[in-house]
Amino acid sequence: MGCFPPGAAWLIAVEANDLNRNPKPADEDGMSGGASKANPLPAEHPEKLRRSERVFICIPIEVKGREGDGKLFSEQTATVVINRHGARIRLKAAVRPEDTVSVTNHQNSMTCPFRVVAREAKALGTGPEWGVECLEPDLNFWGISFPEKIIEPTPTPTVPDSVDALLECSACRSREFAQLTLDEYRQLASTMRLERHCPRCGANTAWSFGFVEAEEETTGQVSAGEFRGESGAERRRAKRVALKLPVKIRLQDGREEVARTENLSKTGVCFSSTQNLHVGERVHVGVGYSESGEVIEEVEARVVWRREYEGGKSALYGVHLEETV
Repeated sequence: MGCFPPGAAWLIAVEANDLNRNPKPADEDGMSGGASKANPLPAEHPEKLRRSERVFICIPIEVKGREGDGKLFSEQTATVVINRHGARIRLKAAVRPEDTVSVTNHQNSMTCPFRVVAREAKALGTGPEWGVECLEPDLNFWGISFPEKIIEPTPTPTVPDSVDALLECSACRSREFAQLTLDEYRQLASTMRLERHCPRCGANTAWSFGFVEAEEETTGQVSAGEFRGESGAERRRAKRVALKLPVKIRLQDGREEVARTENLSKTGVCFSSTQNLHVGERVHVGVGYSESGEVIEEVEARVVWRREYEGGKSALYGVHLEETV
């Protein structure tokens, strides 16, 4: 079925029933469901939650506003996580919840007011991190289209057979975090090309995976490479894609868990897990794991970083692949 990226065919080993065990809805991470301390996104209807997927991406931004003492500040910084309605950002300024700040996206020169929601209890990088909510929700501030999803109060036992991936139009460079059918995903992974409608072009165009590795050295802050299990020269050459796939994590003592990838590359994977893994620990990972008993080839990997997430209920891990398939 081809390979994606080259030399890592296991990354696309997804079968029709692989997604029947999506371990964690996207709105549990505090960035894409109803409003809360860690979640800047309001729920418009009490009986339903509207959400969009999150993307771990480092976008260079400038934040302006007033600190608690009334002093004006202007800070060059970056995002850590984004979704349709808001972001988690690195910010050293002494802001307060409910403050309004002005955020400029250096990638598209757009400026928009944001509401400060809360300081994150556990930073994913170095320095303080804050949840912020865009006050112009109809504006595509991040330059990525996030189709909105509706979660019913009583979810069905299984999730649709689909794959969420960041895509880019080859004609106009529009980006969309799209929900693909498995057939669409297989075609894209095999040929690196998918014909689909582009709203900006107004026609069917060729789309490819949207890579998210280019911003890491622009802000002088913690590198985005932390979020893919790579270091040094590997961070400069390995392309990373935001792709949500089930992943089986098998520990040395035989314990297993089905988690979900946040992003991956040829040499590293970032995923969230409830397992207590340690830096340096060796595990086996199988992307595209299913409960049907079908064999998914596993790859030995080494844990290179860990960050607590979701209020300590789980953690984000970056693993470096010790072998390629």
